[in-house]
Amino acid sequence: MGDCIRIQAQAVLFHNDLASIEQTVEALANAARYAGERRGLQLEVTLAYGDSGDTPLLTEEALGRLRGAAGEELRLRYQFFGFNAGSARGQNLLAEPYDGDYVYIMNPDVKPCPDFFYYMLLPFSDGRVGAVEARQVPLEHPKVYDPSTGETPWCTGACTMLRNAVFKQVGGFDSDTFFLYCDDVDLSWRVKHAGHRLIYQPHAMVYHAKEVSADGDWSPSWAEMFYSAEAAMLMAYKWCDDARLEKLCSHYRHGSEVERQAFRSFRRRRQEGRLPARIHAPEAVSYSGDDYSRTRFSYAKKRKTDDDSSGAKADAKSRGK
Repeated sequence: MGDCIRIQAQAVLFHNDLASIEQTVEALANAARYAGERRGLQLEVTLAYGDSGDTPLLTEEALGRLRGAAGEELRLRYQFFGFNAGSARGQNLLAEPYDGDYVYIMNPDVKPCPDFFYYMLLPFSDGRVGAVEARQVPLEHPKVYDPSTGETPWCTGACTMLRNAVFKQVGGFDSDTFFLYCDDVDLSWRVKHAGHRLIYQPHAMVYHAKEVSADGDWSPSWAEMFYSAEAAMLMAYKWCDDARLEKLCSHYRHGSEVERQAFRSFRRRRQEGRLPARIHAPEAVSYSGDDYSRTRFSYAKKRKTDDDSSGAKADAKSRGK
């Protein structure tokens, strides 16, 4: 790690809170400064924001404040897409022109700890590692990982760093298939299928605020329910799990109104020949019941487990993206 390490941290905006964004910029700048002063790392960090809103969120005044928060530690880049690109396409658009060493895919509201970059980069000393996921606090992601090696079944798009060469090798996110959910699971499985390791790094922490009710429950929006249900069917199809696909389609066809809409959208894609190319790679897939991997601990409330019909909602809830 003696040479200069180039990293692009990138996030897709959609009507986000400006104060929270500024706090994230300050935290990233502090982490980059800490890496140099305390760990002796030479970093060149670009912070790229892509805006999917209907009007630009970051005015010149707002950009001025963010540049002040970035200081000399971050190079700030802002791109207004002019359309709702979704998470997958937005991340691809930001990463496409970048030729540095690593891309750090993040949610706009995650705030890294001071020693974030040092610990995130440590696993990459193993040339087989393709992606490293940070630990989210105060609510840690429940999916499993090997405490001795850090191996994990997939990495969340909320806070994951990838080798840029690996990201480019697998073609980035599958934005033609996934708009909002499961894009990170699919990317992780393709990275793993390409022969690279996925690592969870609990020492690299990010603060990621979660909005839950007073009793700790989670109330998904229409978009969260629709796109998670559609993505669940698309994942089952793409990764050749026909039994799971049949079960999901059977439920969503007769489910709630939003689930029926998701099923009709999937059926329309199939009729129009717009489903993704199928991948048969059982060594990369990590389905476990309703989730995309086994979990390390249970939720506070018992989840509905009548059948895989709850899978998409459970996935959206457990993924922590």
